[in-house]
Amino acid sequence: MEPRRASRSLPWQRRLLKWLRIAYLALLAAAVPVLVLARRDEMADLLGDLAGARHVLVAASFATGFVLIALSAYFWLVSLRILGQRPRFSDLTFTAARSLPARYVPLMVTFAISRVVLMQRRGVAGGPLALTASLEMAVSLAVSVAYGLVLLGWGGGLPGGLAVPLVAAVGVIVAASPSVAGRAVAAVARRRGLDSLAPVSGFTWPGYLHLMVASACYWTWAAAVFCLYMRAFEAADGFGTARLAGAFVLTWGGLRFLSVIAPQGIGVVEVTVPSLLGAADPLALGILIFGFRLVLLLRDLLAAAVSELLASRRTTVEAPPVQRSDGTEP
Repeated sequence: MEPRRASRSLPWQRRLLKWLRIAYLALLAAAVPVLVLARRDEMADLLGDLAGARHVLVAASFATGFVLIALSAYFWLVSLRILGQRPRFSDLTFTAARSLPARYVPLMVTFAISRVVLMQRRGVAGGPLALTASLEMAVSLAVSVAYGLVLLGWGGGLPGGLAVPLVAAVGVIVAASPSVAGRAVAAVARRRGLDSLAPVSGFTWPGYLHLMVASACYWTWAAAVFCLYMRAFEAADGFGTARLAGAFVLTWGGLRFLSVIAPQGIGVVEVTVPSLLGAADPLALGILIFGFRLVLLLRDLLAAAVSELLASRRTTVEAPPVQRSDGTEP
């Protein structure tokens, strides 16, 4: 009876989230032009800043952004090998690149679902894939929050220096560990008969730390890509690199995953990063940060197009039958 009650409650929750997203995006679309028109002089200065940007750094940010696709695939490689699967790194990289357009669908899990489906076609079992997708979101959230707090504390963006951020980071890491979160998920899986989540009980601290290192490498590189982009503009010259990177990692990786109403955290990141940095002109800095989204969009379109072209020449592997459990969703 419980699964049936849950399935009945999901449609109205999804409809509510859908309308909340629509309302949020409509409000955002109306607010931005009003703010820009109200501050025409500042926007004129910003356009001058854009015209005089260090375009080599923007190009470097665009080029180095492709490495993030491989780093994301590496996380999946580590997780799937822990779960007893042996996928090829090239397959995982191509799958991540082909799935990039799904990031722009207004749901948090479409990117992960696309990767799961494509990797099933390469012969990888669905259960470990679904668990890996969930682990990526959970571990990435823990690492980005912990990492962002430490960087902000190091850069002087938080009171108390590094002491408080380090304690908070350790707390976040332990909370997401096999000893705490792993046992809780395994207990829920046993009670509800969620077979796809049962393998989480097999995760150990060494495996968890390996996943954390993989995620930390991803966020370190992502912060470097963001800083390269921001250093192209004079508006970011007054901020230290550690503080700039910390604000980015904490919001893009932490708050973005928590903002289910704002697709990809759009609007949330553009407001939160200038606030954490104490920017004198938050609107101008927020618009520059939105420009970073456009750089990533161009990267995603090019990577998806090339990977689709290459995928058309690859042989599809028949996936083994996958047993799905009620109530699970990757």
